[in-house]
Amino acid sequence: MRCSDAREALSARYDGEAVPVEEAALRAHVVGCAECAAFEGSLAPADQLVRREVAEPAPDLGRRIVTTAAAQASRRRTAVRTALRLGVALLGVFELVTAAVEMLDSHDHESHESSSFTVALCVAMIYAALRPRLARGYVPVLASASVLLLLTSVEDVDHGAIGFTHELPHLGILLGTFLLWLLAIEDSGGPQLHRSGARRTTRTARPAPPPRLRAVGRTAGRTVGRTVGRGLAAVGLSLFMALSLVLLAGPASAHAVLESSDPRPDAVLAAPPGSVTLSFDEPVSLLPGSLRVYDPEGQRIDRGDVGHPDGHGERVSVQLRTADAQGSYLVSWRVVSADSHPVSGAFTFAVGKAGAAPPTPHDTSSTGISVGLAIARWLGYAGSALLVGISLVVAWCWAEGWRQRRVRRLVLAGGTLLAVGAVADLLLKGPYDAALGLGSVTDGALLREVLGSTYGHATVARLVLVALALVLLRLRPPSRLIASVLAVAFGLSFAFAGHAAAGSGRTLAAINDTVHVVSASAWLGGLVLVLVAIDSVAVVQRFSRLAVGAVLLLVATGLWQAARQVGSWAALRHTTYGHELLVKLLVIALVLGIAAGSRALVWRAEAGQPARIRSLVLAETVGLGIVLGITSALVATEPAKTAYHPSASGQLTLVGDTVQVSAVPVGDRQMDLHVYVFDKAGQPSDPKEITAAVSLPSKLLGPLPVTLAVAGPGHRQGTVAVPVAGQWRLAVTVRTTAIDEATGYVTLPIR
Repeated sequence: MRCSDAREALSARYDGEAVPVEEAALRAHVVGCAECAAFEGSLAPADQLVRREVAEPAPDLGRRIVTTAAAQASRRRTAVRTALRLGVALLGVFELVTAAVEMLDSHDHESHESSSFTVALCVAMIYAALRPRLARGYVPVLASASVLLLLTSVEDVDHGAIGFTHELPHLGILLGTFLLWLLAIEDSGGPQLHRSGARRTTRTARPAPPPRLRAVGRTAGRTVGRTVGRGLAAVGLSLFMALSLVLLAGPASAHAVLESSDPRPDAVLAAPPGSVTLSFDEPVSLLPGSLRVYDPEGQRIDRGDVGHPDGHGERVSVQLRTADAQGSYLVSWRVVSADSHPVSGAFTFAVGKAGAAPPTPHDTSSTGISVGLAIARWLGYAGSALLVGISLVVAWCWAEGWRQRRVRRLVLAGGTLLAVGAVADLLLKGPYDAALGLGSVTDGALLREVLGSTYGHATVARLVLVALALVLLRLRPPSRLIASVLAVAFGLSFAFAGHAAAGSGRTLAAINDTVHVVSASAWLGGLVLVLVAIDSVAVVQRFSRLAVGAVLLLVATGLWQAARQVGSWAALRHTTYGHELLVKLLVIALVLGIAAGSRALVWRAEAGQPARIRSLVLAETVGLGIVLGITSALVATEPAKTAYHPSASGQLTLVGDTVQVSAVPVGDRQMDLHVYVFDKAGQPSDPKEITAAVSLPSKLLGPLPVTLAVAGPGHRQGTVAVPVAGQWRLAVTVRTTAIDEATGYVTLPIR
């Protein structure tokens, strides 16, 4: 046997193949050949390296770990849900018992109504705790009620109408609403349990890549249509609530009102006074020439040294030069009330005897100034949306978005708009207050007056905040803390430059306006980001949740502010402020309807280009831009509550005569009264005596006599001037003989 054949046979045997030679012959050759024996010895270690036994399968630890972690997460989630349900239920029971005890202890209708409302909220909390899947549906109702309850409670405590300790139990409803909101979030997250007959199944989703925005098809369109319909229904309910709150609003003055003067209007003096002093119902700011006095020849006789005597901000005085002319003198005044709006007026007094009054000074106000100031305010609101709103959305919903250059440029553009708007505010406010033209924009005296006012302080603070915000955001991305603090600071700067700075409940009004501005900025700023930067469904959905909260706050604070500034249906219908407010409400209604549709699309988006979503978002953004323009006009308009001065009329039958009463407002808390008397034949009649007096029973004021002068056959005329606004009762007494007389009453709504 050759060595090559032997070695081939040895290799085949170790490989487990058939040996081509006989085993005995192979073994004899290997024993007699040293080289083949060495070859066989070299094959044994190699065979040991190759041959291995099959290992037993190892346990699937990955699946066990995943299963254990899921079980632990489920137990934690169950524990959290149980704790939230228990907390909501206990708070609901506590508030229910408290409301029931209050209902049993009280005996007036208002307390019963309030307690019934609280009981309904508590029942909703308890039922939602028992049926957590319904929690999401109860949250909007309880949240709206809680916000309104908080606002009214703070205002009542601020006015001293009720003690702080009395309002403490309401904290249970606020805390319960917060826990219910957490329960709704917890119940909607993670795998959902669905009941199918008597079985429970867990629906899980396959892992999928993060979706992108895309346009959706016809089915989603129908869903969007239904969602828009529901949104419009909710908007209709909100409008109804707004108009209802108008009727329920408490008193709140916004503009300064002249309470008294020395000399009094229409007073007849023996000699010219040395000064003229006006007293208002609130501190006012002065302008160059705020108080001017003209003699019968139309020449100014004031020294121009207008000031606050003894430092009293609600009083304005000016010294007069020596004047000997007899006749009627004209006092013309123009000041700035605490809410930054100019108010003006004029009256006459006489020296010796009344004569023809000098003409009222010509109005030199400029439409360009008013339009420019409105544009400046719009720039400020738009800048707040870009700087404040985008910073909030990035901090709370899209931290990685700050890496995009376009996002940082939008924030910088917002800061620029805010700064430009603030500077324009400062330059235009003085000429606007003084009713001057564009040529006085550079008047240093006017600018100093503005800088010394609350409006000026708030606007300068806004400029400082712009610089601070841009520096901070240059150094680091906006954190949630920094973005939130800056948002509150900017909101306060807008609040103290508007209607919140005056009237009753100023603290609550400032908080309300701050929340309103911040909510609007977050909503509009997020929409701009969706249009130009965000294309991730997950990010848009996070913003959608934030936007829902912002819209709820925006609506609640807007309704409260509208009710505070309007006060009645008639004021809403018959004033410029009311008309502008109605237009704003209608535009907001359309925007909310569009927002409902875009939200439905966002939560059903999967992949692709967001053409349809972006179209709706663009419509939302344009609508909110229009709302900002209307808001800019509203800020510059006198609130309906103070602008509305209703007339009054009535017809009485007294001692056989027909008495017609007509009262027309001629100023704050003043009405021109006309009384006409007709006999049974319908001819003018002059009874022996006609007297009139007014009283305010709600405040135990009066009766205050009204002087009536003969203005013609059967016609008497007088002026009703009262110290406070309200529903005054006019008593008209007609006496025909020494013993025949009768009195009739007419209500005068004096504002």
